[in-house]
Amino acid sequence: MSYYALNYSMRKKYEELLKLYKESLIVEEIAMLLYWDKDVTMPSGGLKQRAEQMAFIAELEHKKKINPRKGELLQQILEHPDYENLSDLEKRNVFLIQREYNKLVKVPPDFVGEFQKYCVLATEAWEKAKEKSDFTIFLPKLEKMIEYNKKYAQFLNPDADPYEVLLDYFESGMTIEKCDQIFNPLKKASIPLIEKCLSSTTKLDMSILNRSCPLDIQKKVNFDVLELIEFDLERGRLDEYVHPFTTGNYDDVRITTQYFEKDILSALLSIMHEGGHGSYEQNVGKNSHYQPVGMYCSEGMHEGIARFYENFIGRSPEFWKSYLKRFKELTENIFADVSLDNLVLAVNNVEHSAVRTEADELTYNLHIILRYELERDLLNGKIEAKNLPQIWNRKTKELIGYEVKNDAEGVLQDIHWSCELMGYFPNYTLGNIFGAQLYAKFKKDTPNWQKELERGNLNIIIDWLKENVLEKGNLFDPFELVKEVTEEEVSSKYLIDYHKEKFSKIYDLN
Repeated sequence: MSYYALNYSMRKKYEELLKLYKESLIVEEIAMLLYWDKDVTMPSGGLKQRAEQMAFIAELEHKKKINPRKGELLQQILEHPDYENLSDLEKRNVFLIQREYNKLVKVPPDFVGEFQKYCVLATEAWEKAKEKSDFTIFLPKLEKMIEYNKKYAQFLNPDADPYEVLLDYFESGMTIEKCDQIFNPLKKASIPLIEKCLSSTTKLDMSILNRSCPLDIQKKVNFDVLELIEFDLERGRLDEYVHPFTTGNYDDVRITTQYFEKDILSALLSIMHEGGHGSYEQNVGKNSHYQPVGMYCSEGMHEGIARFYENFIGRSPEFWKSYLKRFKELTENIFADVSLDNLVLAVNNVEHSAVRTEADELTYNLHIILRYELERDLLNGKIEAKNLPQIWNRKTKELIGYEVKNDAEGVLQDIHWSCELMGYFPNYTLGNIFGAQLYAKFKKDTPNWQKELERGNLNIIIDWLKENVLEKGNLFDPFELVKEVTEEEVSSKYLIDYHKEKFSKIYDLN
């Protein structure tokens, strides 16, 4: 039945529900701008004032999301005799609003404001600690953040494992058991493949790409890449921050990166990643803006799209076969003597690495599994925050084979534990798994994909992503969306097979 054929009272209730939803989303958009400004343009002396502002907005946003009128409307709509005449899209909107409402109504607004205010101060402590490579500067704030996260989880579900509650908060339906079932086969397959790559006779002198490249040239390359992947700079912008991130939505999307004069690949691959996030936001939920179905599917799927742009496009031999000439021109021949084979090996160089964001595709997931295991044990009281540097260093050596040199490249490298992101890390590897399965389906759907990418036609893959994922918005939960597109249940098999095929070829392991 069409929307306008609905019973008048039902239609009015549905319209009012969407209006209330839009109000809360607009407040969330304001919060995102305050967050971006804090990191990118705000004078350092304004931090305490900004903490008050962000706390106020967070509390206001929460109140909007748990507006009692919203609860009344949900009940009236679900019990209305005309409910079944809603379209599938309209029912999905009602379901998503109800799911969010039922979760958040359990959390007091004043706690949300208090938590947000403390996050701002904790992030400041983390930045200082990382700059000085001194974990003790951050430790008091981290201990308090752990307590805040436990309390938040307790509000949401007092009878459940606190870490499992946070997993579900970021990725609906995710559990520790499900994480283990997906992660363990990947962990088991990755470690021996990494060792084979490291033992290969195929070697690379990475110094060919660690040449000094002025930042203005790097920025020129990055803006060129953003244009190539169709990140619309009339509806987005690029700035600098110590920890790259993306914020905003629809027609105002903001991404950041960090530049290193002697590591051009760091910013370039970061731009592919954040540009992937940004492209998702600019293309999400076509014709459904300010409705729940017009939002992204999940945090894991968001990371999946970002990792798709970074890895399946940005690290692929096919992309570099078409882009290398342009890359050399833009960098004014600083890399004129770099061959395609050497460049492909460089962007896929496997090594025992310290830093997650700089890690290759293979070791990256081990970095995530390390964090997953640590924050799980932190929230469950199995380990204490004061012992984190030692435990982190030991597990890094065991899992990744790297001897951590200091706190900055170890336990302090990520911003996540200084804000409300405990339980988020698994989404990066979930994203890789989603992405690999979607990539396999894309290749099956597009027999000539390789030739098209090699001649620089990225539209063939970007348009496929738009049609199958981005424009679908939140019509499906992530596991359902992957099944809808690929006609199979989510499995780590596709990522394992992709890694084996790609790195066996690059490192001549056969």
